[in-house]
Amino acid sequence: MKNSLSIIRFLCFASFLCYSVFSYAAEKQFIVVIDAGHGGKDAGAIGYTLKVKEKTVNLNTALKLGALLEKEPGVKVIYTRKKDVFIPLDDRAQIANKAKADLFISIHANAAENRSAKGTETYSVGSSSANLEVAMRENSVILYESDYKTKYKGFDNSSESYIMFDYIQSKYMEQSVNFASYVEKEFVSAKRTSRGVKQAGFWVLKQTSMPAVLIELGYLSNKEEEAFLNKDANLDKMAKSIHRAFVAYKKKHDGKDGTSYREEMKKNTDAAKSDEAKKTDEKKTDEVKSSETKGTEKAVSNEKESPVAKEDDANKKETLKNDTVKVAKDEKQDKKEGDKKETSAPAATKDEIRYAVQFCSSSTKKPLDCRDFKGCVPAREFIETGTYKYKYVYGDEKTFQEGLKLRDEVKKKFPDAFLVVIKNGVKLPVSEARNYYK
Repeated sequence: MKNSLSIIRFLCFASFLCYSVFSYAAEKQFIVVIDAGHGGKDAGAIGYTLKVKEKTVNLNTALKLGALLEKEPGVKVIYTRKKDVFIPLDDRAQIANKAKADLFISIHANAAENRSAKGTETYSVGSSSANLEVAMRENSVILYESDYKTKYKGFDNSSESYIMFDYIQSKYMEQSVNFASYVEKEFVSAKRTSRGVKQAGFWVLKQTSMPAVLIELGYLSNKEEEAFLNKDANLDKMAKSIHRAFVAYKKKHDGKDGTSYREEMKKNTDAAKSDEAKKTDEKKTDEVKSSETKGTEKAVSNEKESPVAKEDDANKKETLKNDTVKVAKDEKQDKKEGDKKETSAPAATKDEIRYAVQFCSSSTKKPLDCRDFKGCVPAREFIETGTYKYKYVYGDEKTFQEGLKLRDEVKKKFPDAFLVVIKNGVKLPVSEARNYYK
């Protein structure tokens, strides 16, 4: 009986230990969603010479990349599609959101009327009129859906529809750009022509709630690149480049002490809260010191009063008494009149809304008249969470239209600049800010 109880206890303990280990491992998982663009009835771009279909290139590369990432410890891979089927853009993003993914990678191939255009590009969500053509082509899949006007809130893929993307900037922008930079760096190492990291209004990126990029592997409209993307060995090369970029990205964003990406983000958030609390305490301390200083000055002043000054003060007491009575009466009368005014016309409290343009994010603090700001001075600084926690904005416009005008001016110097809303001195997050884009 004793032996049986010991065995049961041991098994229970072993089960608990296994559960704890696996639960901990699950918490440490880094979830990547790989999205093979287009599919099914939506072929995407089609090569000019060999008639290579983009949907096929995308899927083959996505599966190769997934196989590599699945070998990485602590990484879980989820696919939006693993075969030739049509998946609506909104559904692709929701797959990532429901999985609470740490990174979203959408794989595509490009095309252009200019058949000499070539090279890779990696995009994060953002606004750029120069990239409007690319965004419109990739978003055209929306029109394959019968209920797109309802599902996508009237978005019809016209140029006018893209005004919404001028205002969608997520807190994951910096991480997205970082990963995109790693990808293009690896493509260059693999002897591919890189057109760099860019921003555009891709719906599939806009809807995700995590760092997300869209990778264009090359131009199928270019004869040489179409031939390159038609070879399985070359798709292997592209997948390996993205895999190396992922390893570098994850290594940087994981804590040096082995903490996970989510824990690192939490540490940044806690640090920001700590800084804010520290500032509040310092402000209170300064106020107390200021009060004490004033009290000390008053005491010293009284100690230094001479007997002559005291006698002179005594002689003036009667005069001061009469003056005090008169002043008190005047103040009482003024108060009554003031109360009447306040009663008849109470002051209304209204939120102060201002529009400004964010043009710089930095991991280090910069002077508000920094030379790098190219005339956007004096800038205002806002401290948020993340690697690039110092945000610098310029302007103080009262209306949305004035804000847009200023944004267009600033974008001439800083192409990635975007409009932000400041309410009562506080920069609003995107979810709240868009209520004031009218």
